[in-house]
Amino acid sequence: MNGLRRPAAVLGAVALLTVGCSDDEPAARRPAATTTTTSTTTTTSTTTTTVPPGPPAPLTGVNVAADRAAVLFRPALAVKIDNSREAMPQAGLNAADVVVELRVEGISRLMAVFHANDADLVGPTRSARFSDPDVLALFGKPLFGWSGANDRVTPVVLGTPWIVNVHWNRAQREYTRRPGRRAPHNLYTSTPALYRFAEEGQTPPGPIFDFAPAGQATPTLPVAGVSLTVGGTQSQWVWEAGTAQWLRWQYGVRHESEGAGQVSAANVVILETAYKDGKTSTAVSVGEGRATVLTAGGLVEGRWSRPDRTQRYQLTTADGAPILLQPGRTWIELTPGRTASVMTAESASGLLAGGR
Repeated sequence: MNGLRRPAAVLGAVALLTVGCSDDEPAARRPAATTTTTSTTTTTSTTTTTVPPGPPAPLTGVNVAADRAAVLFRPALAVKIDNSREAMPQAGLNAADVVVELRVEGISRLMAVFHANDADLVGPTRSARFSDPDVLALFGKPLFGWSGANDRVTPVVLGTPWIVNVHWNRAQREYTRRPGRRAPHNLYTSTPALYRFAEEGQTPPGPIFDFAPAGQATPTLPVAGVSLTVGGTQSQWVWEAGTAQWLRWQYGVRHESEGAGQVSAANVVILETAYKDGKTSTAVSVGEGRATVLTAGGLVEGRWSRPDRTQRYQLTTADGAPILLQPGRTWIELTPGRTASVMTAESASGLLAGGR
């Protein structure tokens, strides 16, 4: 593994991590009566019924409860979200199935993709970019919420046949300006509001990564955390063993999702991605490059490939084996080159302890 900068202390140890699973087994009571000439006695016998899990959500690999399984038939919904200091804390990030971080002018911007879950508040919503159509193609024909764009980007996004646009100009009643926030960091929406615009012929998204079966995981190098930069926005992901989640810091503070605690993910997929620079910065999300994947408390390096926009990302190790993610939310970091580095255990512990 030569691509990622790391402290010497973490070199050489590769662990195969496993995840256990168990089923709750509720008991059903069935009465049985026994009668004599002098008295009546009732006894009970117990039978055990296993409740089958619901179907897995394609973007997370997490089983959805049977009474909510209908959501899996709807399309994906992507919303562009402000990622400036003034936008924090954003709303809805911890309800998204997938979050993509992309470089824009001077900082990064987020694309939150919803499917299995809803969020009553999402934002602040911001503008579309040239990067968006190719990234959105990962999710089939999704709904796309955005606040606007410049006069070059707007016709491209509106003319993309695999996007159903629910931007502010089309659905103004579904967006609100929140008091206490300054424009342009105050425009919000919700997933129920935007899902009203779903069209006939839109289909659910397919998986964009491969997930490990229960009890299995990709062999990884245990690490405490990773620092990276996307578009000048510096962030850290630190492993918290108690929750089995990667926790995010940004701009030197805990990155919060409003009303839902610190931003977290089961997987962080760091894809070294070329950008075309011009009036707007455009990610080249088709092709191939180096990949660094944080999953199950460890790190694995490999390659990503995506031959064309109609296909999903393929993640493989150096020897060509597929990289399997843990079921749960995934953040995709489209970082321009080698910006990721492994944190020392002391630095990661300091963030967990102090929050800065």
